[in-house]
Amino acid sequence: MLFRVILLLSSFGCCASIVEAQIIETQYIEDIVPLVDKDTWVLVDLDNCMFQGAQALGHANWFYDAIQQKIAKGISKNTAIAEVYPDWIQSQNLCTVQPIEKNFVPILTAFQNQGIVVMGLTHRCSNLEAITIRQVNSLNFNFFKTAPTQTNFNVPTQIPGFYSHGILFVGDFNKKSDVFARFLALINKFPEKIVFIDDRRDNVEDLERLTNQSIKYTGVHYTAIQYASPIFIREIAELQYKTINHIISNEAALLLLEHGLE
Repeated sequence: MLFRVILLLSSFGCCASIVEAQIIETQYIEDIVPLVDKDTWVLVDLDNCMFQGAQALGHANWFYDAIQQKIAKGISKNTAIAEVYPDWIQSQNLCTVQPIEKNFVPILTAFQNQGIVVMGLTHRCSNLEAITIRQVNSLNFNFFKTAPTQTNFNVPTQIPGFYSHGILFVGDFNKKSDVFARFLALINKFPEKIVFIDDRRDNVEDLERLTNQSIKYTGVHYTAIQYASPIFIREIAELQYKTINHIISNEAALLLLEHGLE
């Protein structure tokens, strides 16, 4: 487990305080347990973190790969995302999910049983709200139990975010820190400490800005997806795309490919 600790000086009028931020890199969710107490909010990314797609088509790595293929053809990143997103939504309607580590959800549940705030923080857009809640529930988990607020509402930013059932949907074109900071202002709650778990280091580093609000911050760069057996395989995803209205399993797709039945 790797640590990087930063001490940031926050000034308020004539007073100043030292606010600690640290970045931790680990592939094991159990490493966060000592970092959390009753004063902590635990923020959890979803794709490739809390769960991953159980099929190649609909896996987050399929989404990223499809975008990169379009960018390689000279299309801008924003245009590529817009073009891929309809297929992403359709695949999520059919795609099941599974945890990367079997003890990820039980650890979150244990936090909730202690009354600790646990909420989702995802780059998914609000039009995936119902699908996402269904996928989370399929893991026998519900962020609503100890969510910081029980109300669902839009979060006005340049591109609006949306909060529903304990999950903050940031959207692909916003920074998580911007939408989350606005969310805190809207509910007028500011935790003493935050632990944020995300598979992308840039997202973890982005939320270091929370120390500007005198919040002690621990970012967890969660790398379990890098060590998991790969589910996304482009050739399998391409075959599954041909039957997108009823996605076949990776095993069935591989069997068809092996027998030349594409």
